[in-house]
Amino acid sequence: MASVVIDNTGRVSVAQWGRDATIKANIAAVRQNLDLVIDHGAPMRGLDLNPAGHWGSASNQFQYTWRSGLGTDRAGNLIYVGGTGLTLHTLADAMVQAGIQQGMELDIHSPMVTFNSYRPGDPNAGATKLLPAIPGSVGRYLEPDQRDFFATTLRFPPSTTP
Repeated sequence: MASVVIDNTGRVSVAQWGRDATIKANIAAVRQNLDLVIDHGAPMRGLDLNPAGHWGSASNQFQYTWRSGLGTDRAGNLIYVGGTGLTLHTLADAMVQAGIQQGMELDIHSPMVTFNSYRPGDPNAGATKLLPAIPGSVGRYLEPDQRDFFATTLRFPPSTTP
C-alpha cells in the first residue's frame, strides 16, 4: 500500500508499506492510499488496466478529472502534483516529469483536490490556492473538515543568536 510516512524528526517519505516502511518507534504518522503510482522513477505497470483494483474502482483510472499526487525525488524533496482533466496515467506521467521517484495518488474529483498555502501571520489574509482553478475555499483547512488532510510547514534552522 502506498504510504506517506512521517518520522519523529519531521522527515517525510513516500513508500510501499511492508517493503520500504513498517511500524517503528520513530514513525510519527502514516497516510495510506491504494498502491504506488510511481516506483523507482517509473509509472507502475498496469495503470491502464487496474488489475485487482490496485488504484480504486474499475475504470476509475480512465476518468478525466481533478487528480493529485505526492512523491519524493532522489534528494528526498517532497513534490505535489495536481490538475484537472487527468487520467491516472497522465497524472503518473506528470509525476515522472517532475522528478518523482516514489509517488502515490492522493484525492481525485472536484472539490477534493486542493492545495492551499498560508503566509505567517493571519492565515486568512495570506491564503493562496496553488492553482486559481482549484475548487473550494482557501480557508478549508483552517476549520474542522470531515475529510482527512495533512499540512506541511517550513522548518527554520535553530537560532544562533545569543
